[in-house]
Amino acid sequence: MEIKAYKKKNGTTAYKFKAYIGKKNGKSQYAEKSGFKTKADARAALHNIQEEIDNPTPKSSMTFKELYDEWLLVYEKEVQNSTYYKTTRAFEKHVLPVIGSTKLSDFTPMELQNFRNDLSEKLKFARKLFGMVRKVFNHAALLSYIQANPALPVTSQGIKKKVEEKKDFYDTDELRDFMALVEKTNDIKKIALFRILAFTGIRKGELLALEWKDYRKSTLDINKAISHSPVGYEILPPKANSNRLLSLDEKTCKILDELHQTYPESTRIFESENGGMLSPSKPRKWLLEITKEKEIEPIRIHAFRHTHASLLFESGMSLKQVQYRLGHADLKTTMNIYTHITKFAKDKIGQQFSDYIDF
Repeated sequence: MEIKAYKKKNGTTAYKFKAYIGKKNGKSQYAEKSGFKTKADARAALHNIQEEIDNPTPKSSMTFKELYDEWLLVYEKEVQNSTYYKTTRAFEKHVLPVIGSTKLSDFTPMELQNFRNDLSEKLKFARKLFGMVRKVFNHAALLSYIQANPALPVTSQGIKKKVEEKKDFYDTDELRDFMALVEKTNDIKKIALFRILAFTGIRKGELLALEWKDYRKSTLDINKAISHSPVGYEILPPKANSNRLLSLDEKTCKILDELHQTYPESTRIFESENGGMLSPSKPRKWLLEITKEKEIEPIRIHAFRHTHASLLFESGMSLKQVQYRLGHADLKTTMNIYTHITKFAKDKIGQQFSDYIDF
């Protein structure tokens, strides 16, 4: 049961162990775990396994919180720190206070359906959060702690809401109008920021992490992102390790060159006034200021990725080309955006026709 240190792909040191836990069907069984940040963490996990061997308890008597803590050890190694942080924060606020103390043997599909309905009343991201709850129960079913996942039959049909669908991107004309408003600010930093968002489709975290050394020969090298974690903001590889080199149009390059001339001593392309990292809340604040009391409605900062995607699709690029440009690990994500944009475009055609006929 020796704990060993090893190097991860990102160069950091982690710890692992392989522990003998007995025989099953005449074959030796081992528990292998890795990814521990400290030797103490690995030792604590090893101690828990030994305790379970020495004092076995029926797994169905576990509480959801105990199951969740076990599942987290696996989940933490599958996602980036920022995703892990958001997930744990959502569970601690909306899930564990309600069902954390309930034993696995006491859960029923009906009780979980009621819990799902309550989430829908309170949260916009209820569907996604309950999907994570279902994954926790999947872990229990996979390891035979329970016979079946009680969350599988739960649906989102318990609550029916009429939601007004809002467009989550600017079309070509709207983007032109918005950029005209940005240019009226005469603030080169704002002009460059929204130009980059709309004409590259990069994520906000990738944008804020950009350094001048990443801009060369009319390209942007996307190789890192600022990510939020429990200890603050940190620099990590892009989401899904989507390193990519993006080509820039001539006007965007001229705007970036002017920004660099204005702030020649800066390291990052977008910095705060004191030379530190630009606050992640700044782009949204600027957007609301620019569109305040104007005809054009503000969209989310992330929606500039959809805006860029719509421009790429209009220009005739293939799904694979758009996938690379946006840094999607899965083509399905790109296809979902394409479906969203084309669906809205079709709906808009119908309304435009009705307005034109006017009878």
